[in-house]
Amino acid sequence: MKTLANINVLAWATFWVFGFLAVTENPSNAMTMSVYALVAFAGLATGIRCYIKICRIGDALAPRPTQMNEV
Repeated sequence: MKTLANINVLAWATFWVFGFLAVTENPSNAMTMSVYALVAFAGLATGIRCYIKICRIGDALAPRPTQMNEV
């Protein structure tokens, strides 16, 4: 779970850094801008995937009440 959380943080950091670079790149450097955008998308996809896995693992580990009327 810790490894998944670390990957999640790195993926979102990659998304924000390369997304910023893609947005602020000079329009005459279309190839560089496209590479930055693709790396940012990879970070976004990895971050979302890790976040969903963490949520599913956490939901499976959460204790549940044994009866419906328990709090």
